[in-house]
This record gives sequence, C-alpha cells and structure tokens, in this order.
Amino acid sequence: MLLLAAAALVSTGAYRPTPGCDATDRCVPIPAGTVLLGEDGAGRPGTATSVAAFRIDAHEVTNRQFAAFVAATGHRTRAERDGGSAVFVAPTEPVPLDNAARWWRFVKGADWRHPQGPGSSIAGRWQDPVVHVDRSDAAAYATWAGGFLPNVEQWERAARGGQATPRDAMAWAFDHGKARANVWEGVFPLIDTGADGYAGIAPVARFAANGFGVYDMVGNVWEWVAGDGAVGQVKGGSFLCATNYCANFRPAAFQAQEQDFPTSHIGFRVAYSPK
Repeated sequence: MLLLAAAALVSTGAYRPTPGCDATDRCVPIPAGTVLLGEDGAGRPGTATSVAAFRIDAHEVTNRQFAAFVAATGHRTRAERDGGSAVFVAPTEPVPLDNAARWWRFVKGADWRHPQGPGSSIAGRWQDPVVHVDRSDAAAYATWAGGFLPNVEQWERAARGGQATPRDAMAWAFDHGKARANVWEGVFPLIDTGADGYAGIAPVARFAANGFGVYDMVGNVWEWVAGDGAVGQVKGGSFLCATNYCANFRPAAFQAQEQDFPTSHIGFRVAYSPK
C-alpha cells in the first residue's frame, strides 16, 4: 500500500519526481584539492591525498527520496527480500560493552518502511535518512539518481569541509560540550537523553553544515562508501556513537560492515561527476 501511495505522491510532486540534484535536494560542488585522509587529532596527522572535483548530496538520502526511487523502479531491498533486518534495541538494565549482541536484534519485518519492525512506519518521517539498506541497495539508488557511491577519499574530502590543519577529534561533534551533530548523549546503550534535540535518528540538515555546505557527515547514520568484496565500509558514525562507547563521530571513523547486511543505523548519500 505504501508503494502505491508513494507512486501517487510522486505524480503530484510531493516527492522528487526525477533523479539527480535539484532545488529541493541539492548537491554540493566539492572543489579539487587535498584531504588529510585519516587525520584524527593528536598523533594522527593523516595522509595528504589529492582528490579531483566532484559533487555530493548535501544531506543523506531521505525516506522521501528513496520512496520515489522505489515507486519509479519497483526496487526491493535486501531487508525486504530477507524478511527482516538488524535493529538497535536498548537494554533494560546495564550491560557490559564487550558484546554488541546485547543491543542488536534481527527483527522479522524490519525494513526501510518499518524501521523498528512490524507496527512501525515512516509516516511523518519522510525527511529522516533512509535506513535498512545494504550497499547494493544504496548503489542501485545512486545509479538511478545519475551518480555513484563516494569512495573513501571523496567522502572524507566532503566531510572535512576544506580542513587544512589538524583538529581535535572531539571537535567534529562537540563545541565546548554542546553537540554539533546527532550523537548519543547519556550512557550508552541505556538512555539517549536527546540533549542535542534528538533521541534516535534526526531529520536531515537539522545541524549546521560544514565548510563545504554539507550536512550530517558526522553522526545521525553511518554512510556506505564504494568498495569491492563481501566486506564493505561505512563512514562517519551514527546516533549510536557515544563518548563512553566507540566515539566514532568524526570523519576518520570507519567501520567494516558486511555489504549485504542492512541495519537501523546505516544509510548513504550519492556523489556525482562535476558539471
């Protein structure tokens, strides 16, 4: 039913009807330059790496945009084909942090339309990043949109916003203790206080853009980058990154991820050739 509703909304203009960048979902030109690839604060200067000019989505691909893609193509995601996906479920009491299985569950019926499983929906959450997409789902959308998944060098170049000198690793997500990205505040994995304005996923572009005008490259949801092989990579951290666990809210952060394993905290954005 949601697919039919999405198709109807596409025809009326409520969703973006055509792929690519436009005034509603703009993409940002990233000039040719050098990125401090892997720079991560004191003692980790990174490697100066040249990156050619390209363009990239100003924000993560949203449920609204992905619904337009599904309505246009009939695409079924990995989670839909597998009948479920991995969902973060907060424990009800303190647990050791040495085993993520204590807060992750494979939930039957969880997919991009039903982020928490049966009974949940994306109604009213069209501007949230789409999740429960694996790398092939993300790549399929990127192709439809006329682009491609950014590689690590492109992703970090966009995320660093023209950074030319080293930066304290915590400064990407916090400014004198105040969150500048959607991250976990409180004691992970029990309670996210939502002191940054959001407990869980935030709609896109609710926090300040970086120096290139790109939003949410740190926190909110991890993002797929291009790659080969069974094990993929996601970048930038998510709303589950906390100071007491992982602290992956910075451009250098990455996580190995099975390319065919969708979750409730991984999304993506699309890169494009320069005009």
